[in-house]
Amino acid sequence: MAHSKPSTRNILLLLVILPSWTSFLIRVYAWMGILKNNGVLNNVLLWLGVIDQPLTILHTNLAVYIGIVYAYLPFMVLPIYTALTRIDYSLVEASLDLGARPLKTFFSIIVPLTKGGIIAGSMLVFIPAVGEFVIPELLGGPDSIHDWSRPVAGVFQ
Repeated sequence: MAHSKPSTRNILLLLVILPSWTSFLIRVYAWMGILKNNGVLNNVLLWLGVIDQPLTILHTNLAVYIGIVYAYLPFMVLPIYTALTRIDYSLVEASLDLGARPLKTFFSIIVPLTKGGIIAGSMLVFIPAVGEFVIPELLGGPDSIHDWSRPVAGVFQ
């Protein structure tokens, strides 16, 4: 995304930022509609013949993980994107020209140069995600990972 064509980059950035223009609660309820037994995801999978009967996704830990990743992904992507746009890619080219494999180049050049963006994104995601109780309460069930969120929410009532 950082080094794609400007038109493609603008579309990708819009797709990352666009969900933030709607209410957080509406987005969580939309995921409830997508993940329920007769929701969009199950209907598409049934129509494609991938599954024979609807999957139970809503009110599971998987639904909570999907919701949290969806909610906080832009807060991780944007700082990393900003860090990637500042990299001098002649360093990457030099590494590859000198015989380093792409994975070695990634961990030796790109990761250290984007460390600031990774740390900033991690802090932007970790702090609110730890206090998250709306997503686990709505997408998770009674046996999901949200058991810790009720005492935290009770403190503020």
